[in-house]
Amino acid sequence: MKPEFTAHNIVLSDGTQTKPESAQTLDRTPWFEAARRVFELAFPGDRSRIRVLDVGCLEGGYSVELARLGFDVTGLEVRESNLVCCRWVKERVDLPNLRFVQGDAMDLPKFGAFDAIFCCGLLYHLDEPRRFLNMASAAATRLLYLQTHFSTGRDNPRFNLSPPAVHEGVSGRWFMEYPDDATFDKRDELRWASWNNRRSFWIRREALLHLLQELGYDLVLEQYDGLGSNIAHALTQGYYFTDERGTFIGIRTRA
Repeated sequence: MKPEFTAHNIVLSDGTQTKPESAQTLDRTPWFEAARRVFELAFPGDRSRIRVLDVGCLEGGYSVELARLGFDVTGLEVRESNLVCCRWVKERVDLPNLRFVQGDAMDLPKFGAFDAIFCCGLLYHLDEPRRFLNMASAAATRLLYLQTHFSTGRDNPRFNLSPPAVHEGVSGRWFMEYPDDATFDKRDELRWASWNNRRSFWIRREALLHLLQELGYDLVLEQYDGLGSNIAHALTQGYYFTDERGTFIGIRTRA
Protein backbone atom coordinates (compact mmCIF):
# COMPACT_ATOMS: atom_id res chain seq x y z
CA MET A 1 0.00 0.00 0.00
CA LYS A 2 1.27 3.46 -0.90
CA PRO A 3 2.09 5.57 2.19
CA GLU A 4 0.92 9.16 2.57
CA PHE A 5 3.34 11.77 1.24
CA THR A 6 3.04 15.16 2.93
CA ALA A 7 5.70 17.13 1.06
CA HIS A 8 7.79 15.48 -1.66
CA ASN A 9 6.26 14.92 -5.08
CA ILE A 10 8.78 12.50 -6.60
CA VAL A 11 8.63 11.12 -10.11
CA LEU A 12 9.10 7.34 -9.91
CA SER A 13 10.70 5.16 -12.57
CA ASP A 14 7.32 4.25 -14.07
CA GLY A 15 6.41 7.94 -14.48
CA THR A 16 3.91 8.09 -11.61
CA GLN A 17 4.21 10.66 -8.84
CA THR A 18 4.17 10.33 -5.07
CA LYS A 19 2.04 13.44 -4.54
CA PRO A 20 0.36 14.12 -7.90
CA GLU A 21 -1.95 16.77 -6.46
CA SER A 22 1.10 19.03 -6.02
CA ALA A 23 1.59 21.93 -8.41
CA GLN A 24 4.97 20.60 -9.56
CA THR A 25 7.36 17.72 -9.08
CA LEU A 26 10.22 18.20 -6.63
CA ASP A 27 12.89 18.17 -9.34
CA ARG A 28 11.25 21.25 -10.93
CA THR A 29 10.95 23.31 -7.74
CA PRO A 30 13.09 26.45 -7.39
CA TRP A 31 14.65 25.03 -4.21
CA PHE A 32 15.94 21.88 -5.89
CA GLU A 33 16.98 23.64 -9.09
CA ALA A 34 19.02 26.06 -6.98
CA ALA A 35 20.63 23.16 -5.11
CA ARG A 36 21.37 21.35 -8.36
CA ARG A 37 23.26 24.36 -9.71
CA VAL A 38 25.47 24.50 -6.61
CA PHE A 39 26.19 20.77 -6.52
CA GLU A 40 26.99 20.65 -10.23
CA LEU A 41 29.32 23.65 -9.87
CA ALA A 42 31.07 22.24 -6.80
CA PHE A 43 31.44 18.73 -8.23
CA PRO A 44 31.96 18.77 -12.01
CA GLY A 45 32.68 15.57 -13.91
CA ASP A 46 32.19 12.05 -12.56
CA ARG A 47 30.20 12.14 -9.33
CA SER A 48 29.94 8.41 -8.68
CA ARG A 49 32.47 8.58 -5.84
CA ILE A 50 31.20 11.84 -4.35
CA ARG A 51 29.43 10.95 -1.11
CA VAL A 52 26.45 13.10 -0.12
CA LEU A 53 24.47 12.90 3.11
CA ASP A 54 20.91 14.26 3.09
CA VAL A 55 20.30 14.94 6.78
CA GLY A 56 16.68 14.87 7.92
CA CYS A 57 15.64 13.66 4.47
CA LEU A 58 11.90 13.53 5.32
CA GLU A 59 10.28 11.51 2.48
CA GLY A 60 13.45 11.11 0.43
CA GLY A 61 12.78 13.47 -2.46
CA TYR A 62 16.01 15.43 -2.39
CA SER A 63 18.00 12.23 -1.84
CA VAL A 64 16.44 10.77 -4.98
CA GLU A 65 17.17 13.81 -7.12
CA LEU A 66 20.77 14.12 -5.90
CA ALA A 67 21.26 10.43 -6.70
CA ARG A 68 19.87 11.06 -10.18
CA LEU A 69 22.63 13.63 -10.63
CA GLY A 70 25.10 10.79 -10.14
CA PHE A 71 26.11 11.27 -6.51
CA ASP A 72 26.47 8.43 -3.99
CA VAL A 73 23.66 9.47 -1.65
CA THR A 74 22.62 8.47 1.85
CA GLY A 75 19.35 9.80 3.22
CA LEU A 76 19.28 10.04 7.02
CA GLU A 77 15.89 10.22 8.74
CA VAL A 78 14.87 9.57 12.35
CA ARG A 79 11.08 9.19 12.03
CA GLU A 80 9.71 5.78 11.09
CA SER A 81 6.63 7.50 9.63
CA ASN A 82 8.87 9.29 7.12
CA LEU A 83 11.15 6.32 6.51
CA VAL A 84 8.17 4.30 5.32
CA CYS A 85 7.93 6.75 2.43
CA CYS A 86 11.68 6.64 1.80
CA ARG A 87 11.74 2.85 1.60
CA TRP A 88 8.67 2.79 -0.63
CA VAL A 89 10.34 5.23 -3.03
CA LYS A 90 13.64 3.33 -2.98
CA GLU A 91 11.83 0.24 -4.27
CA ARG A 92 10.40 2.23 -7.18
CA VAL A 93 13.42 4.13 -8.49
CA ASP A 94 16.33 2.52 -10.28
CA LEU A 95 19.09 4.10 -8.22
CA PRO A 96 21.67 1.67 -6.81
CA ASN A 97 23.64 4.74 -5.59
CA LEU A 98 20.83 5.64 -3.15
CA ARG A 99 20.25 4.30 0.35
CA PHE A 100 18.26 5.34 3.40
CA VAL A 101 19.25 4.85 7.03
CA GLN A 102 17.44 5.58 10.27
CA GLY A 103 19.18 7.77 12.79
CA ASP A 104 19.21 11.01 14.75
CA ALA A 105 20.95 14.00 13.18
CA MET A 106 22.61 14.69 16.52
CA ASP A 107 24.43 11.34 16.19
CA LEU A 108 26.02 12.54 12.96
CA PRO A 109 29.65 11.50 13.66
CA LYS A 110 28.80 7.81 13.69
CA PHE A 111 27.78 7.94 10.01
CA GLY A 112 31.27 8.85 8.84
CA ALA A 113 32.68 11.43 6.44
CA PHE A 114 31.04 12.83 3.31
CA ASP A 115 32.08 15.17 0.55
CA ALA A 116 28.88 17.15 1.00
CA ILE A 117 26.03 17.45 3.45
CA PHE A 118 22.63 18.62 2.25
CA CYS A 119 20.34 19.86 5.01
CA CYS A 120 16.92 21.18 4.02
CA GLY A 121 14.42 21.95 6.75
CA LEU A 122 16.27 20.49 9.73
CA LEU A 123 18.51 23.13 11.31
CA TYR A 124 15.64 25.20 12.69
CA HIS A 125 14.23 22.12 14.44
CA LEU A 126 17.29 21.71 16.67
CA ASP A 127 17.90 23.04 20.16
CA GLU A 128 21.67 22.78 19.70
CA PRO A 129 22.18 24.04 16.15
CA ARG A 130 25.75 25.13 16.75
CA ARG A 131 26.71 21.68 18.03
CA PHE A 132 25.08 20.15 14.97
CA LEU A 133 26.95 22.52 12.66
CA ASN A 134 30.22 21.70 14.40
CA MET A 135 29.59 18.01 13.65
CA ALA A 136 28.38 18.71 10.12
CA SER A 137 31.44 20.79 9.25
CA ALA A 138 33.69 18.00 10.50
CA ALA A 139 31.80 15.44 8.41
CA ALA A 140 31.36 17.54 5.23
CA THR A 141 34.84 17.83 3.79
CA ARG A 142 33.92 20.21 0.95
CA LEU A 143 30.32 21.47 0.89
CA LEU A 144 27.67 22.20 3.51
CA TYR A 145 24.30 23.20 2.05
CA LEU A 146 21.67 24.58 4.45
CA GLN A 147 18.09 25.51 3.57
CA THR A 148 16.57 26.86 6.77
CA HIS A 149 14.49 29.36 8.67
CA PHE A 150 16.52 32.00 10.49
CA SER A 151 15.70 34.81 12.90
CA THR A 152 16.28 38.54 12.64
CA GLY A 153 16.14 41.60 14.82
CA ARG A 154 12.47 42.16 14.05
CA ASP A 155 9.50 40.33 15.54
CA ASN A 156 7.86 38.11 12.94
CA PRO A 157 4.05 37.91 13.21
CA ARG A 158 4.02 34.53 11.45
CA PHE A 159 5.95 32.73 14.17
CA ASN A 160 5.73 32.90 17.93
CA LEU A 161 9.45 33.29 18.51
CA SER A 162 11.01 34.32 21.81
CA PRO A 163 12.68 37.68 22.37
CA PRO A 164 16.28 37.82 21.12
CA ALA A 165 18.54 35.44 23.02
CA VAL A 166 22.05 34.02 23.03
CA HIS A 167 22.49 30.26 23.06
CA GLU A 168 25.67 28.24 22.49
CA GLY A 169 27.36 31.63 22.09
CA VAL A 170 25.18 32.43 19.06
CA SER A 171 22.40 35.01 18.75
CA GLY A 172 18.91 33.95 17.75
CA ARG A 173 15.41 33.22 19.06
CA TRP A 174 13.65 30.22 20.55
CA PHE A 175 10.68 28.47 18.94
CA MET A 176 8.34 26.11 20.83
CA GLU A 177 7.96 22.77 19.03
CA TYR A 178 5.86 20.88 21.61
CA PRO A 179 3.75 22.88 24.07
CA ASP A 180 2.83 19.90 26.30
CA ASP A 181 3.56 16.25 27.07
CA ALA A 182 0.61 14.96 25.04
CA THR A 183 1.89 16.62 21.87
CA PHE A 184 5.45 15.45 22.49
CA ASP A 185 4.26 11.86 22.95
CA LYS A 186 2.78 11.95 19.45
CA ARG A 187 5.93 13.26 17.83
CA ASP A 188 6.31 10.39 15.35
CA GLU A 189 3.01 11.47 13.81
CA LEU A 190 4.12 15.13 13.58
CA ARG A 191 6.34 14.56 10.59
CA TRP A 192 7.59 18.13 10.18
CA ALA A 193 8.56 18.77 13.81
CA SER A 194 11.64 18.28 15.96
CA TRP A 195 12.46 14.91 17.47
CA ASN A 196 13.83 14.79 21.02
CA ASN A 197 13.89 18.52 21.80
CA ARG A 198 10.75 20.37 22.78
CA ARG A 199 11.94 23.75 21.56
CA SER A 200 14.37 24.81 18.86
CA PHE A 201 16.75 27.72 18.37
CA TRP A 202 16.61 29.79 15.18
CA ILE A 203 20.02 31.35 14.55
CA ARG A 204 20.13 34.91 13.31
CA ARG A 205 20.96 35.24 9.64
CA GLU A 206 24.21 37.17 10.05
CA ALA A 207 25.33 34.87 12.88
CA LEU A 208 24.78 31.82 10.69
CA LEU A 209 26.88 33.27 7.88
CA HIS A 210 29.65 34.13 10.33
CA LEU A 211 29.47 30.68 11.90
CA LEU A 212 30.03 28.97 8.54
CA GLN A 213 33.20 31.00 8.10
CA GLU A 214 34.28 30.22 11.64
CA LEU A 215 33.80 26.50 10.96
CA GLY A 216 36.43 26.58 8.24
CA TYR A 217 34.53 27.22 5.02
CA ASP A 218 36.50 29.87 3.16
CA LEU A 219 33.71 30.43 0.60
CA VAL A 220 30.50 31.45 2.39
CA LEU A 221 27.40 32.26 0.37
CA GLU A 222 23.74 33.05 0.70
CA GLN A 223 21.89 31.82 -2.38
CA TYR A 224 18.97 33.78 -3.80
CA ASP A 225 18.08 32.11 -7.13
CA GLY A 226 15.99 29.55 -5.23
CA LEU A 227 13.55 32.34 -4.39
CA GLY A 228 12.04 32.12 -7.87
CA SER A 229 11.60 34.56 -10.71
CA ASN A 230 11.26 37.76 -8.65
CA ILE A 231 14.10 37.94 -6.15
CA ALA A 232 13.46 41.58 -5.25
CA HIS A 233 9.84 40.87 -4.31
CA ALA A 234 10.79 37.76 -2.31
CA LEU A 235 13.38 39.71 -0.32
CA THR A 236 11.16 42.67 0.49
CA GLN A 237 7.59 41.33 0.58
CA GLY A 238 7.52 37.64 -0.34
CA TYR A 239 8.56 34.33 1.17
CA TYR A 240 12.08 35.28 2.22
CA PHE A 241 10.72 38.29 4.10
CA THR A 242 7.55 36.79 5.58
CA ASP A 243 8.98 33.36 6.50
CA GLU A 244 12.59 34.36 7.11
CA ARG A 245 13.90 31.32 5.27
CA GLY A 246 16.93 31.13 3.03
CA THR A 247 19.82 29.08 1.70
CA PHE A 248 23.29 29.24 3.23
CA ILE A 249 26.34 27.55 1.77
CA GLY A 250 29.84 26.82 3.00
CA ILE A 251 32.50 25.52 0.59
CA ARG A 252 36.11 24.62 1.28
CA THR A 253 37.84 25.69 -1.91
CA ARG A 254 41.20 24.28 -0.78
CA ALA A 255 39.87 20.85 0.19
